[in-house]
Amino acid sequence: MKITLRSLFEPLVGVLVLALVLNVTLAALRTSGAWTRGRSGPRVPPVSPYMPLEQVLASRRPEADPSLRNPFAFGSGAVAVVHVPRPPRPPEPPPREVPVLTSIVWDADPRATIRFNGRDYSVRQAALFDDYRVVSITRDQVVLDRLGESVVLRLSPGER
Repeated sequence: MKITLRSLFEPLVGVLVLALVLNVTLAALRTSGAWTRGRSGPRVPPVSPYMPLEQVLASRRPEADPSLRNPFAFGSGAVAVVHVPRPPRPPEPPPREVPVLTSIVWDADPRATIRFNGRDYSVRQAALFDDYRVVSITRDQVVLDRLGESVVLRLSPGER
């Protein structure tokens, strides 16, 4: 096997990349302080940022301040009772107007005329108007459905 420059190029590049990675890693460890030489003895922990607050709280004496109380002692503080009036109830809405059956046309395709909220609706079976669905139409009555509640409209005796 003959050694050529081309066969040595790939291993040489690999060794150079490995040396570069090792150099950068060692520099980062030295900069962070994880690998410092010549340091002996225990490390000193950093000062807590809450230390001044803890000192202020430790220097206070709860017995000296009458406005403070022990939250763990039962019934040790005065309790103020405040009466908060309830807001008035809103007025109840007026009762909903009921549709009125005015006429029925009875033939092969029955239809009905219904008066509701000042309007006349001409409806067939399965038709929708306002909040109502027409369930069925017979010779003298119309059955409506409103949100699962059945409403039966009948013709008055003089209109038959």
